[in-house]
Amino acid sequence: MVKFSISRFILMAAIVIGVIVLVPTIKQITQQRAMTSAYELLTDPFLQFPTKDSVRVVWFTEFPGSRHTVTYGTSSYRKATATTTKLSRTREDEKSRVGNQTEDAQLYQKPIMRDIWRHEAIVTGLTPGLAVPYQVTSVKENGQVVRSKLFSLSALPNPETPQKILLTSDHQLMPMTAANLQKVVETVGQIDGVFYVGDLVNIPDRASEWFDDNRGGAFFPCLQGR
Repeated sequence: MVKFSISRFILMAAIVIGVIVLVPTIKQITQQRAMTSAYELLTDPFLQFPTKDSVRVVWFTEFPGSRHTVTYGTSSYRKATATTTKLSRTREDEKSRVGNQTEDAQLYQKPIMRDIWRHEAIVTGLTPGLAVPYQVTSVKENGQVVRSKLFSLSALPNPETPQKILLTSDHQLMPMTAANLQKVVETVGQIDGVFYVGDLVNIPDRASEWFDDNRGGAFFPCLQGR
């Protein structure tokens, strides 16, 4: 299902607390007959809004696709179908640093809309405190299957369960952001969740600041370690 929104993408930046858990897992969900690059997805999947028995899985692509799903579980696998929304205010411009544009106006002399789609699936039936492996799959219009790497998800932890939470803000393509995030993991180990206060990027509708600024400081690649 593909629908249009005035700007769910920009609203995401206004969320005071976004919980993102990205814990890789070794266990295979399915045997993949044809491996495709995970980086044909614009981002790795991430988790938001956990409840006592559910969590939302979100990822982005540069194609609308015909089907987007999350496969999850251990001994018996379940699937959740994603709802797809086309972002309405993502663009590149003369000051973007994306692709081969390393100086002003090399490729873009004026703002150009960039087509990006957001996919969100609600995974249900979870047990508090129990992590299960998951993988997202996006099927292109031509039938090509694109899969993410394997990660794990869980519902809200049981009360009084110790958690390692990162409180962060003001990433804004700063040159030391990636190194600082890496240092967090080196210092305290795997993070259970991220609370993001604000100032994610500098220009909210410049897509490359979120996804693929060629200087290496884009929001999602830094936060996801890509």
